[in-house]
Amino acid sequence: MSAAALASLTAVLERPVARRAARALAPATEVGLLVAGTAARFTMEGGRPVLREGAAADPDFTLTLPEAAVARLAAQQTDDVGEMGIAFFQLLMERDPSLHVGVRIQASTVRLLSHGYLSVLALGGMRVGLWLLRKGLADPRAVIERLRRRS
Repeated sequence: MSAAALASLTAVLERPVARRAARALAPATEVGLLVAGTAARFTMEGGRPVLREGAAADPDFTLTLPEAAVARLAAQQTDDVGEMGIAFFQLLMERDPSLHVGVRIQASTVRLLSHGYLSVLALGGMRVGLWLLRKGLADPRAVIERLRRRS
């Protein structure tokens, strides 16, 4: 991972909006990250989101983030969890390979739910709910299964 991309992702996770969203996640949460082919991981430490270099030991899922996607997330100037969530979902659905965030789900649906990802989604409120509905993704379990099929 380039030092610039790691610094940008770390800055995103240190924002109040990211900390509010991450509070809903379980301490055992672990997300694998691949940025420009380099491994990193997102975990919860002391109730706060932390980004570390190195591969995740047992990730719930792994995100592949092109540097342009990291830059787009870093450019978001919002304190609204819903707006930030939609920006992230847009990158998941992006067709441009330079911006598309790939996802590979490793955990069971039960583990994803027990780690609090549905609670994070709920923090996005009606804004996220309506956006997902417009995209045909109203059922959270269906969203998980659709993402699982895409990987």
